[in-house]
Amino acid sequence: MGQGQKINEQIKRLSQNGRANALTVALSLGFLIAAVSFPKFAAHGQNYGQAPSTPMPTAMPVVNIPVHIPVIVRPPIVVPTDVTNPQIINPTVTKIGPRLTKAQANTLNQATQTKFALAGINTINIHQFPGIDKVGKNFDWITVMAKEGAVYIKPNNYTAELKSGDIIVSVKEPSKLAFVKTAFGDIAIGANSDVMICYNNGVLRVLNFDGEGRVLKLNLDKGPFAGPADPTVTVAPGYELVASDQKITRAEMRPHDGIARRFGKVLENGHMAINEFSLESAQHSVGMLVSLQQNTTGIKERRIMTDLSKMAAVLNYRNGGAQGESQGYRSEK
Repeated sequence: MGQGQKINEQIKRLSQNGRANALTVALSLGFLIAAVSFPKFAAHGQNYGQAPSTPMPTAMPVVNIPVHIPVIVRPPIVVPTDVTNPQIINPTVTKIGPRLTKAQANTLNQATQTKFALAGINTINIHQFPGIDKVGKNFDWITVMAKEGAVYIKPNNYTAELKSGDIIVSVKEPSKLAFVKTAFGDIAIGANSDVMICYNNGVLRVLNFDGEGRVLKLNLDKGPFAGPADPTVTVAPGYELVASDQKITRAEMRPHDGIARRFGKVLENGHMAINEFSLESAQHSVGMLVSLQQNTTGIKERRIMTDLSKMAAVLNYRNGGAQGESQGYRSEK
């Protein structure tokens, strides 16, 4: 009886082990069938002991947006050697074909130069020249600086009479107007402008540093300009008016003073001329301006240099670049 019970228990264990083995075999067959049926399933993982890899971020596409900056470029033109040539005083451009002769090219060059030079000067009626009634009552911001050796007097707070040498006259608001009397006539300098005036050996130079609009006016009615046709003109910033008791020569048009110039034009039968000059070069070449930059201790001096720097930036923008040789400015060596 005891032996039969042992045999029954062995048969039961064998039956249980068979069922477990059958289940294992069935599961294995199921995984095998799935692997064969779906081969595109991928297994993800990393080697043992290595940190999980971080997926690389997708770079954002770079889009280049073109920026259009308008640049105003005026072609550089060098002043001809013979500035007393009648063709420069009264240029004429003849009708030309596709090929230019040397003479025609020179004529076209002079005509272009004349166009840009005359942009700095305008004729006005004598009645537009201001009188003493426009001076006002505030003279605190009228400043006269003189180069060593200059000869001038100040009969009142708003007038300087220049006999010889170089002076700079500055007029800032609330002051309204100042006058400079010269051998060739009177110069009216309006508010917010700085002007250099030189008279040496019968040659008058008036350089408008930063007076916008028509604040700088000249009434030339003495010497070679006396008579019914005496010119009354305005001069734009960045331009220089030259007047002489003799016919103007190249040396007078382009002196050796370190100031770079371009676009010269002779007027009034050779006794007057207009040049465009580089304000940047004047800031580094005119001794009075260099001294101001080194000793800007006062409010007036700082205001003058600030206004000059602003105007230099404005002129650079108008001309499409710095006021250097790349824009046609040349200084005599």
